Amino acid sequence: MRTAPPERDCSWQQDAGPALVLPGRPWEVRLAGRDSAFPALEVYQAGVLLDVVSSARLVAPLLRGAQASDERTGPSALAWGRLPVTGTSPEVEFAFGRRRPGSQPGTVLKLTPWCWLAVADGRFDRVVVRSGDRCARAKIHRAKIHRATIRRGRP
Repeated sequence: MRTAPPERDCSWQQDAGPALVLPGRPWEVRLAGRDSAFPALEVYQAGVLLDVVSSARLVAPLLRGAQASDERTGPSALAWGRLPVTGTSPEVEFAFGRRRPGSQPGTVLKLTPWCWLAVADGRFDRVVVRSGDRCARAKIHRAKIHRATIRRGRP
């Protein structure tokens, strides 16, 4: 399984690994159909499929989704979407609060020539993505993903 820190470009051009795991975070991404005409990127949280981003250019939204997590290592947020035709990475800003707003730039990873994702540590409720004259905003969803627990001493 392929792992990489968030500050690194994570292109799969020569990578034979099946998945990219973000260390200390519950997300991983997999490139499906690598040898097909239209490969796709699968986004998972705690093993649950959140989204599939196709390389086909039928519809190319700058921002496809955003998710938050409250892991033992601390709160964090993830956003993902399609790269613009120019292939340049967008600017991603995670924000929290309306009355006394705070924000933090996300670490953007260019995963493929057509897809990006961004991560940030902290508690956020919305994300803003900008690329050239395009701007997209979204509410960050908190997953209700429960992991199986085993009670000791019980059958």
